[in-house]
Amino acid sequence: MSWLLLLLLLLGGQFTQALPSNKTAFTLSKRLNREGPYLGLVVPNPYEIAPLLSDTVFKPHPFIPYLDLAGRRFHFGTIEGTKVIAVMCGLAMLNSGITTQQLLDFFYVTRVIVFGIAGNANPNLSVGDTTVAKYWAHTGLWNWQRYGEGPNDPLSGESDGSYTRKYGYLDIAEYNVPQTGSNLLNNIWYQPEEVYPVTGVPEVRQRAFFIPVDEKLFETATKLEGLELIACVNATTCLNPKPKVVTGVNGASANIFLDNLAYREFLYSHFNVSLVDMETAAAALVCYEADIPFIAFRSLSDLAGGGTGPNQISIFGDLAADNAALFVTSFFKLLE
Repeated sequence: MSWLLLLLLLLGGQFTQALPSNKTAFTLSKRLNREGPYLGLVVPNPYEIAPLLSDTVFKPHPFIPYLDLAGRRFHFGTIEGTKVIAVMCGLAMLNSGITTQQLLDFFYVTRVIVFGIAGNANPNLSVGDTTVAKYWAHTGLWNWQRYGEGPNDPLSGESDGSYTRKYGYLDIAEYNVPQTGSNLLNNIWYQPEEVYPVTGVPEVRQRAFFIPVDEKLFETATKLEGLELIACVNATTCLNPKPKVVTGVNGASANIFLDNLAYREFLYSHFNVSLVDMETAAAALVCYEADIPFIAFRSLSDLAGGGTGPNQISIFGDLAADNAALFVTSFFKLLE
């Protein structure tokens, strides 16, 4: 239980007006916490959480199936005997980070899983594949270098340790068409997150770029590498090759819906990123700071700008969401 929640509980009725929820909901949350611990499930969108909640393997709490608190609906139940809280966070990094923090502050949550769909940045993977990344990075934190300066010039703020050239840059001029001359947009340098983990010293910043998932949860997930995934949208629309489970890759998140071949190829070649989404790294960072075990399962819905024709998510988005839900429910059968 976080210090914030403990303080609010000690204050009793004095804190209810400060919370964006009512007294009854918070009272119920205290009762539910006595039944914990729980595993938290963070899911971005309605069509990603729906397959889980409609699956008979999810058994809603018999008396309090959900609780509306702080702008979110937290679904209580069990999966294969494990007590869970499933919540839809909404699109992008801010929603994901806020929702994950709410889970940890309001409820007795000891592990967190994010699941849903993602874009495929790896030419060796296919739409429909379900991934278990070992590392997650936020690739949307930049130092945008001024025109006229280059790789050998220090960045603004680099001298005091606020920014770094360690993780490389995107030279926008390399993507000029035709490829002549310079580009006023110059270079984008990728930055690590500034983090303050509970295991560290308050107000003493640390840096983190690639966040590892929990080793024990990862080892459990690798046992599902042979899981048979859904391959067909209908009788006439099927994936070839058949979807497979892929483990040990890198994932990246940013507030960007990636549908651009050149940037897709850059992320793969520069960071060895195989999948891209808009939420997972935020949840990973929150759990990293809180020292809470974390993992994510993402099924590939599209090629993130690769291939020909329209983005594949319009055809295979629901299939990918179903495969992500299938994987997470299968995972619970192995969970200790």
